[in-house]
Amino acid sequence: MKSLHAIIIALTVILSGCNGNNKDNINEKASVSALDELPENPLFLSPITFSINPKKASMSTLYGNKTAFQHAITKADSSYPNGAVLYEVTWRQKADSLWYGANIPDQIISVEKVQFTANSVPEYELYCGHPLKKVPSRNQSTRITFMISQRMAVNP
Repeated sequence: MKSLHAIIIALTVILSGCNGNNKDNINEKASVSALDELPENPLFLSPITFSINPKKASMSTLYGNKTAFQHAITKADSSYPNGAVLYEVTWRQKADSLWYGANIPDQIISVEKVQFTANSVPEYELYCGHPLKKVPSRNQSTRITFMISQRMAVNP
């Protein structure tokens, strides 16, 4: 009976130490808002790869819809099929208050979209600002080439 009481006390101590209130741990600044003009929320798509630019204190993730993700898994080339959609989401970095030395995404800087259609040239769109709005871009072909040249991140 004593061991049962000891187990109950130990469990009570362990569970009381858990913080059930993680309201402050949600990074809402790094999310897409309802006011943004994006056709879909790229953060709900599948991540393909990521990159960090320490000089600009930014981080990016390349997301893809199912078609683009399957292509990235099975082929290591930039010939995405019709219907594939890629999104490059870029955030400012900020220090993580919960993990010393780590950086996490802050506010979104830009979202770039490349959509592959029957047309031979992929369609490019750039969204910037707060809220995110579609803006014209001068270096579309350079950005398209960069986005489609990224390879799938290797998972252990």
